[in-house]
Amino acid sequence: MLQGGLKQCQSNPTASRGDVGIRSGFTLVELLVVIAIIGVLVGLLLPAVQAAREAARRMQCANNLKQQGLAMMNHLDARRQFPSGCIQSSSASYGQRFLWSGQILPYLEADNLFNQIDRNSNWDVSPNMETMRVRLPVFRCPSANAPESLDHHVTGRVPCNYLACASGLTARESGTSKKVSDSSLDGVFYINSRTRDADLTDGMSNTMLVSEALFQIEVVGPDSDGNPQIIDHWSIGSPAMSDGEMSEALGSTATKINAWKNAATSFIEDIELGYSSRHSGIVQAVFGDGRVTPISESIDLKIWSAIGTRNQGEVAIIE
Repeated sequence: MLQGGLKQCQSNPTASRGDVGIRSGFTLVELLVVIAIIGVLVGLLLPAVQAAREAARRMQCANNLKQQGLAMMNHLDARRQFPSGCIQSSSASYGQRFLWSGQILPYLEADNLFNQIDRNSNWDVSPNMETMRVRLPVFRCPSANAPESLDHHVTGRVPCNYLACASGLTARESGTSKKVSDSSLDGVFYINSRTRDADLTDGMSNTMLVSEALFQIEVVGPDSDGNPQIIDHWSIGSPAMSDGEMSEALGSTATKINAWKNAATSFIEDIELGYSSRHSGIVQAVFGDGRVTPISESIDLKIWSAIGTRNQGEVAIIE
């Protein structure tokens, strides 16, 4: 009997495993529900992640401007004047300009790069052209999406995302009206400028030094002379910066912030000389006292114009 009972159990193994039939795992419907929940969570988290990344990029951009402002303060202390907007050497060909960003290299811990520059030579020959190929993060806003380099008069030239302020009243770099290539402008920086701190009679804290500008070679249009132009900005030096190309390094607050958003209706020089960024609704700027602050694109245009001038007697307080 025992053997028979044992054989019976062996022939029917499921009889002693009543719980073996209970299934485990997800059904297709349950799996789809889980995937949907994960998708919703990712959708909720992604904007927060993107916002955090943009906040970090904006902070880096502000730090760039802070370094530029401190470098200019050190230049002022050492040489008793701010760097020139750009210097045209008498011994170099016309259009060969030594830019403000190149002049402050020693105060940005880039002495070796500065010492390579031959100020009496053209910028499209060695050793000067090599300096324009060096990527310096301090002249690049991480939000701007500018190309790493571009072949423009010099192979592998590095774009810049910052313009020194030449004027708060002049909005043109060509044509017959007053231009940013004229001498003795109302801003701090212009051709062969030698501006001292005492010249900022509007107050150091009320006078803008540098702000952001987008590099947008896809935007093309005629200037006041009818010549086609692109939106290009550069650092250190330029081999072909004619009087109608001051926007390579200089800007003006006589134009609206972020004029590129209305490129179809804006005059090309409003975009070329204007300050702009991809930070939401603002540009960041450094002032004569070294302070960096965001400025809304909806700022009153009279106030925006006033902070670009150094000696017009306006009261323009930016908190």
